[in-house]
Amino acid sequence: MSLLKIIKLSSKLPNKKAVFALNRVAMRDTLVYLFCLFFFLFLPYTFLNMMDVYENAISKSQLVLQSIIFYPFFMMFLVIVSISTLAAIATIFRFILSRKLAYQQLWKMSAYAILWPFILYQITLFLPISNYVGLAVSFGIYVYLMWRMILIYPRRKKK
Repeated sequence: MSLLKIIKLSSKLPNKKAVFALNRVAMRDTLVYLFCLFFFLFLPYTFLNMMDVYENAISKSQLVLQSIIFYPFFMMFLVIVSISTLAAIATIFRFILSRKLAYQQLWKMSAYAILWPFILYQITLFLPISNYVGLAVSFGIYVYLMWRMILIYPRRKKK
């Protein structure tokens, strides 16, 4: 599936058709989507911070090394850890709602549910409000989206 189609579907969440279409996307495409999302959303803020450091004490070669090598590896690590943490939170919601979902499905759903919270959080970084407020609102949106997406799936049968 193309990256633009994935972004379009993830922007329509918690729509039932979008949830099921995104769960059919290959994991490779999901990871490419996540890396692109993290890279482009965090790039402006990181670049501004790096330029500030460059003016203070870092050499040009260190800036290039940091931008080309360390930043992508850090982004890959950040993607895996943050989505796994969000999927663990979604696992709690799954138990509360007693739905039939595997961790792999929750991981993918978490990956696609972060589009709007991340965009909102990046906007709040440039506004004169506290980062904690932006983080709280973004997390609230994530919780709402995940709750609604988990409700789409059928209940577990009682044993």
